[in-house]
Amino acid sequence: MTVTKREAARADARFGTGLHRTLKFTGNVVFSPASVAAALKMALAGARGETAAELAAAVGLDSPGDAAASLRELGTLDADGSDGLTLRGPNTMWLDETLTVRETYLEALSGSTRVERCDFAGEPGPSRERINAAVERHTEGKITNLLSPDLVSPATRLILVNAIYLNALWRHPFPADSTRDQPFYPERMSPSPTPTMHLETRMSYHQGGGCQSVLLPYRGGNLAMVITAPDGPLSEFAPGFDLAAELENLTGPGSERLVRLSLPRFRAESSFRLKDVLRSLGVRRAFAADADFGGICTEPVAVGDVVHKAFIDVGEEGTEAAAATAVVFRAAGIVRRPEPDVTLIVDRPFLFAVADTETGLPLFQGQFTRP
Repeated sequence: MTVTKREAARADARFGTGLHRTLKFTGNVVFSPASVAAALKMALAGARGETAAELAAAVGLDSPGDAAASLRELGTLDADGSDGLTLRGPNTMWLDETLTVRETYLEALSGSTRVERCDFAGEPGPSRERINAAVERHTEGKITNLLSPDLVSPATRLILVNAIYLNALWRHPFPADSTRDQPFYPERMSPSPTPTMHLETRMSYHQGGGCQSVLLPYRGGNLAMVITAPDGPLSEFAPGFDLAAELENLTGPGSERLVRLSLPRFRAESSFRLKDVLRSLGVRRAFAADADFGGICTEPVAVGDVVHKAFIDVGEEGTEAAAATAVVFRAAGIVRRPEPDVTLIVDRPFLFAVADTETGLPLFQGQFTRP
């Protein structure tokens, strides 16, 4: 079973678009399609029957084998901090010490996922604290308390966790002495003064489809931030927005222009419980008492919930962002729930994304609606 890096990234991009449209966004929001998809792929690698079919359809893959291959391919995007880019996305399988896991499952994920044992049955509290501490460490302290106390109990059998951390410097930094307060115009609210950065340089630009977008590249690789400012209200524009299509517009021939960009400094944090969202995307059997994860173990297990947290901070020098996702399994039966110059002044609610411009992989997406 072979899945190329580009195919894996495109699947994550489609999944991110569906997730974005299904989540009920209010205010400033950030989430990581890549992180949520990675955690679900770990589950898909051990799913069978209708359970596997629903998970595969949600993440845009054909089979459990494709899920394992996709995790291996996207793991090669990591960067070690040289050239101003740090990117890591470790996957960890946390197993109850009494759970017997199929060797075929461990082998399928051996190239992409660490295995840890803990005592959910005897010490659910300390086990939860250990997992949260590992996530906090992987994300440089940006994601804390991913698992709340109600998510881990003696009935917990395994937890699949992905964590992503990004620290990236702009290829073209915003001059710090150019930042000044300017009005920002939220929907249905009075304008408010907001620290706004300014940059004039050549960058990829696209206008059309009811919006203007720019591509802000980072140093040390193919990552870039997409900023998309709709012509009208964000609340009307966002549901139909296709990040993958806009990224193609921005990376196509002739897209580079001299742009005078004004962009607010911004920061956002979000947390989600995704069980109901995933159900609305067609993932139902995984949460049911008759879920089939026979590829993981012989003991009947089902997903209790999927939780996600994300953080992003964008300033003059670059971007720091982090996210983590956990798929919590319980024993089945105890399941819970070159042209003219351009001036772009982003002084109204806008969308943002951090993506790999070579593959289209969306690491982070979100919206900024008010300071």
